Amino acid sequence: MIELSQVTKTFPGATTPAVDRLTFSIDEGEVVVLVGPSGCGKTTTLKMINRLIEPSGGTITVDGQDVLSLQAHQLRRGVGYVIQQIGLFPHKTVGANIATVPNLLGWDKARTQARVAELAELVELPSDALSRYPSELSGGQRQRVGVARALAADPPVLLMDEPFGAVDPIVRANLQDELLALQSSLKKTIVLVTHDIDEAIKLGDRVAILSEGGHLEQYASPAEILRNPANAFVADFLGSDRGIKRLSLIPISSVQLDPGPVLPRSASKAEATAMMKRYDIGWAAIGEGTRVEGWFTAEDLVGHDTLERVSAREYQIKLRPDDSLREALDAVITSHTAVAAVFDGEKYLGMATVDEISREIVQ
Repeated sequence: MIELSQVTKTFPGATTPAVDRLTFSIDEGEVVVLVGPSGCGKTTTLKMINRLIEPSGGTITVDGQDVLSLQAHQLRRGVGYVIQQIGLFPHKTVGANIATVPNLLGWDKARTQARVAELAELVELPSDALSRYPSELSGGQRQRVGVARALAADPPVLLMDEPFGAVDPIVRANLQDELLALQSSLKKTIVLVTHDIDEAIKLGDRVAILSEGGHLEQYASPAEILRNPANAFVADFLGSDRGIKRLSLIPISSVQLDPGPVLPRSASKAEATAMMKRYDIGWAAIGEGTRVEGWFTAEDLVGHDTLERVSAREYQIKLRPDDSLREALDAVITSHTAVAAVFDGEKYLGMATVDEISREIVQ
């Protein structure tokens, strides 16, 4: 869908290029994230795709057409654009902001209103938001409006420049999740710029890591980059915790779960004590088959010969098979039991342990 070949940009008065002979391609329906330190040319590269900045050399094609062969306004009709500060028109309502491109394209009123309503629902804006002004919305809601506006004419390509950089971490994580959910149904070709390697790993099908001067250091899937950094620059940019970062890409379902120290209500105190000794822990769980009520400690056994009347403490963190091993590791570290209990609905599947998780880090 997008191809850059030997793309270079040197700004007037500069002695060195901001982007230097950059070459890579992006497949249709793929999310590619450009990431790197300040001055690496990632935003310049993004803006050259829709000609907000004109390249000094090389070629860029979008859907097989050289961008320089098209009128700029013609090119941009097929390319949605979302920026960090969103760039909404403050004097227009939210509905009018979303309708900007359809109005420029001459859509009739009924078609435009239908599209605006469809997009408001798609990005989960409140029902009364369309009649309000951007200043009356939260930062996260304004960001949703920006995405809706970029999608209004249903462009095949979406460019996003630090789209979530101006919101707080919780809203940012939610917006990232929403983008992934939208992409699963929309299948747009998305090029996203960020300075945050964790965001790049979470969102990208492939990640392009750039160094100062617009040099491409590595272009691969997040898993490949984390497993095999191309050079010292990439390894340093990923950080010393790249093994932990890899865990965010691996679902719990990919590892062997331990059945854990689970005992039925009919078990005796001696059996419970023996189970704890075998696992070298001070707790065990009460359950049978695929049903687990909760867990108890050795102290809870005082005064009981069996588990019949022992109170079971509920697991505060119940993970799902599609949750990541990074989430499992967090549960192991923060839980009283030092394991991550995994459930499929109410069905107990087993426990992820630090030993199993650590094996994935070193692979």
